[in-house]
Amino acid sequence: MRFFARNCLPPPYDVSVTPPRPDLCSVFDAVKLCLSPLSLICTNSEEGRHMLRSSVSVQHFVAQLWILVGNLRGDILPGDPGTTTDGLISKLRASFALTNYVCISESEDPDKITLPLSNYIHAAGGVKPVVFTLLRYIRRITRDVAAVEEPRSWTPRDESVQQLHLYTLGLQYSFQFLQTISRQDASCCAQLIRQGSIRMVVDTITQIMPRILVQKNEELDFHPEMGLADRQKVLWSGYSYIASAIRDADDGVTAVCQAIDAGLIQTLEKGVVCPPHAHRRDNLVRGRLGDIELLFLLATFLVYHRVVESIFKHWFRMHSAPMQKREIRDKSLGVALELVLKYTIDAMEHRSVEPINFHEYRCSGPGCPMCTSKFVSKKRRCSGCLVSIYCSEKCQRTAWRNGHKKWCQVLRCTVGPWGSRDIRRSLQVIAGFETSEISGMAEDVETRVREARQQFPVFIDKLVLTLDMTVYPPEIHVLPVHKVEQFPGEDPIWPEIADEIRARSDSPPKGYMFSVVKVHLGKSKFTLFSPSTALRMAFEGQYFSDDEACGSVDEDKNEIDDSITLGDLGFGL
Repeated sequence: MRFFARNCLPPPYDVSVTPPRPDLCSVFDAVKLCLSPLSLICTNSEEGRHMLRSSVSVQHFVAQLWILVGNLRGDILPGDPGTTTDGLISKLRASFALTNYVCISESEDPDKITLPLSNYIHAAGGVKPVVFTLLRYIRRITRDVAAVEEPRSWTPRDESVQQLHLYTLGLQYSFQFLQTISRQDASCCAQLIRQGSIRMVVDTITQIMPRILVQKNEELDFHPEMGLADRQKVLWSGYSYIASAIRDADDGVTAVCQAIDAGLIQTLEKGVVCPPHAHRRDNLVRGRLGDIELLFLLATFLVYHRVVESIFKHWFRMHSAPMQKREIRDKSLGVALELVLKYTIDAMEHRSVEPINFHEYRCSGPGCPMCTSKFVSKKRRCSGCLVSIYCSEKCQRTAWRNGHKKWCQVLRCTVGPWGSRDIRRSLQVIAGFETSEISGMAEDVETRVREARQQFPVFIDKLVLTLDMTVYPPEIHVLPVHKVEQFPGEDPIWPEIADEIRARSDSPPKGYMFSVVKVHLGKSKFTLFSPSTALRMAFEGQYFSDDEACGSVDEDKNEIDDSITLGDLGFGL
C-alpha cells in the first residue's frame, strides 16, 4: 500500500500534481489497492486494528491517504475505465470512515498501548486539515445517501438497501470520529464548533432520517446488520456528538444556539412520528446519549438569554406552520419533547417579565433616572460585581455609600467567578426559574431541610438551599454553606446577609439562610448566589418600586401562549 501511495498517487494536499510513476498504475487502481485492504483489516482482524492504533508509520500513511481521498474533486479519477456505474469512489469513501475511526479509537484490550490523538493530527497536517476534511467527508456521504435510488424490494439483497447501509455506517463512524477528537482535543472541539459542525450534523440527520427510519417488512426490520435498530445507531451517534460537544465546550451557550438555529428542535419533533428505538421498549435509560437525553441537556441551557432568543426566533414559525395531525409512534420522545417545550414557554415568560434587566440599561446610582443610551461619557461598570452600571463617578460614589459596598461582593457571587457575560445578561431568567422551581417543590424543600437538620445538627443555622439546574428536571439539595461546591461559604459575610434577607423580605426562607443556583456553561459549572434575592435586595429602592419605563429597553413584548402542546404542533397524544 505504501508503494502504491508513494508512486501512483498525487500528494495529499495537491491532488492536481502528477504522481511520480504514473506508468506503473493508474490513480483509480491505486486508490482501490490502498483502501480495500484497510477496510478488510479493520473489519476482520483485531491485531490489524491494534496495528492501526499503535504504529506511527501506519497512522501517518492512513492519515495522509484520508486527506488525499477527502481532497479529490468529483467521483471520477484518472484511469477510471468508465465501465462501472456503481459509485465505487463513494463506496470507498464511506468504508474508509471506519478505518479512520479505528486509528483513534480505544483498544479492545486495555493492556495494549495506543498512540495519542496528537500523532494522527500531526500526520494529517494539523487541526484545521483534520476538521475541514472530516466535515467534507460528512457532506459528501450525505449527498451520496440522498442520491441512492428508492429500493424496489426493501430486502437485504436489494442493491439500494445495501448502499444505504454502507453510507449509513460511513456517517455513523464519521460522527464517532467527530465525538472522539472533540472529547480528546480542546482545540479540535473549538474549531469544529467554529466551522459549524453541530449545524452540519443536524442537517445530515434531517436529510437521512426519512431514508433510514422506515418500517417495511419483518425480514429487513429485524435483520442483524441492516435492521431498524442498527440503522438508528447513526442518529444516536449524531445526537451523542452534539451532546458531547455542548458538554465539553468552553462556551456551551454558543453550541446550543448553533444547534437550535440549525433546527434541532424541529428535527427531534420529526422523530416523534418515526418508529421508536428497539431498545427503548424495554429500557428507557440508555448508556449512550440519545434524543431524549439531548433534549434534557438543551433544557439545562434555557436559563440563558441568548438561548431563549434563539428559540424565540423559531418558536412562532414552528407554531404557525400548517401541520396535519399525525400519529405519535415514539411516545417516550413525544412526552419528553412536550415537557421541554413547556419549559421553553416558562423561559420566554421569565425573559419578558418587567423590569427587564434594568441593571443593564439604566444607571444604578440612587435616584438617577439616566438610561445607558443617554450617558454623556462612557458607561462605568463596577469592577467588583460586574453588574452595576453608572453614568458618572458621582453616581458610583453615592451608590457605594448607600449600600453597594455590602452588596457588591454578593452580586459578584451572583455572576460567578468569571463574571460571564451570558450569566450577567441572564440573571432575570435564572431568577425566574429559581423562584418558580423552589415554590413548585415546596414539599420537597421542607423534606430536604428536615433531613439536613438531622444530618448536620451543628449547622442548623447555616444551611443553604441549592437548586441544581445543570440537570433536568432541576434537583434540590440542602447543605451547610461551607460545604456548597464552588461557593465561598467560609466568608463571614453570609450570616449578616441572611439576617438582612430575613429582615427585609416579606416571605423569608424557612429553615435555611438563602438559596444558591448551580448552572453550567458547558464543561464549566458555577454556583451562584440567589439571583432573585440579589437583584431584589441590591436594586429594590432603585428599580422595583419605580413604575417609570426606560425608553432604551428594546425587548420583545410578544405574549406567549402557555397552553401550547404537541397537539397544537400537529400531534395527538
